[in-house]
Amino acid sequence: MASPRSVARNIRLFRDQALSPAAQSARLAAVAIKARDQAVRSGDAPPHWVTIVDGRQGAPETSVQPDGFILYKFNVMGLAAQAALQLCKDRSPMRSGRYRDSWMVVVDGRPWTQDVADIPEGVSVMIVNPQPYARKIDTGAMKNMSVPPGIVDAVRKLVQRKFPTVNTARAFVTIPSGLVKNAPYVLRRSKGRSKSRAAGTSMTYPAMILTKRI
Repeated sequence: MASPRSVARNIRLFRDQALSPAAQSARLAAVAIKARDQAVRSGDAPPHWVTIVDGRQGAPETSVQPDGFILYKFNVMGLAAQAALQLCKDRSPMRSGRYRDSWMVVVDGRPWTQDVADIPEGVSVMIVNPQPYARKIDTGAMKNMSVPPGIVDAVRKLVQRKFPTVNTARAFVTIPSGLVKNAPYVLRRSKGRSKSRAAGTSMTYPAMILTKRI
């Protein structure tokens, strides 16, 4: 998939004085629509956008003035979350496949059950694995692991480079009771741990947080 950096494009057309104003507007609209559809088909842009014509949001492309402009504001949050989820799965150890298949997407505090690409703009997205050994895998405390530790941060860096308009952060989060089955995991021993991770407390899970850059 090409980088969304290529979504931002300027298309300049020389005005054909032989064409009527209406024909010039139609030509500009056709070129803009074609460029938009090509970007979506090639994967340069997600299939979700807002159309702005001469400063009017939602106006049809054909209403553009001969010397006006057409702007498409693409929703890249869903595309970024989709990429992050797949990269986390690709980097997961594959003993039983349970860990790999347990990665989940949480949007504004609730599990996202629809197509990840449909996640809207203006929300907070969390990619997290609720397995009780997720922290050990990510921090390198799991013995005989087939993949390098630091999965979340490695994916975060890749997503940040690929989606510069999205902020990415790694954080240790608490999974609220009832959000997902068998989580949160309650720690059973205190030896070798800090007071904040004493027996009886809920484990915190490494997660990637995606927000829109302002």
